[in-house]
Amino acid sequence: MKRTCLPFFIIICLPLLLCAPALARHPGPYAGLFAGGTLLPDSKGSDSQGDFSLTFDPGMQGSAVIGWELEQGNPLGEGRIELEYSHRSNPLDQVKFAEGSFPGDGDLTADSLLVNFFAAYHNKERWAPYLGVGIGAARIKATDLQVSGQPLSSDSATVFAYQLGLGCEYRLTESLTVDLGYRYFGSSSPRLSEENGRSFTMDYATHSMVLGLKIGF
Repeated sequence: MKRTCLPFFIIICLPLLLCAPALARHPGPYAGLFAGGTLLPDSKGSDSQGDFSLTFDPGMQGSAVIGWELEQGNPLGEGRIELEYSHRSNPLDQVKFAEGSFPGDGDLTADSLLVNFFAAYHNKERWAPYLGVGIGAARIKATDLQVSGQPLSSDSATVFAYQLGLGCEYRLTESLTVDLGYRYFGSSSPRLSEENGRSFTMDYATHSMVLGLKIGF
């Protein structure tokens, strides 16, 4: 019975979402929370002994934002300006050297603080696509990184960070909005200390899908 009713429930609800009456926008301050998954592609590392590659498993991302929704007709255009704190974490899967690949362990995390500028397209519907950029700083931290059980690094570095984002928001009420988006986050190369006293640099850039809820005041 439940399996039979579910398709009918979706068929009934989808037109209601797509054809829901427009709501007045709520310009002014807002706050929001986001959560999602993050993918950290293979990262190139380099130290005095040569180059190597670090492979990470998919991880999680959480963000909190406060911002200001611009009024219609604002000289800056339609959209929003916000301050975002995010935490990203990815487990180390393996490390590849010239002589072969070895199992890895530990986590690489990034805590960032960015100022984001988003341009949005608002029409008479509740849906509003957007795109934007962000700049700021990030603290990249290696937590007990290991290669084949041997310690590699437990260090951190603060670096310049940036972000590109796009997505679509859906206004549930005048002040409550659901936001589904993609974020590309990158930074300048952090320099981390190895357990043997050497230091290495590595690339850091992630792809994330996030779902958030924003409320206007």
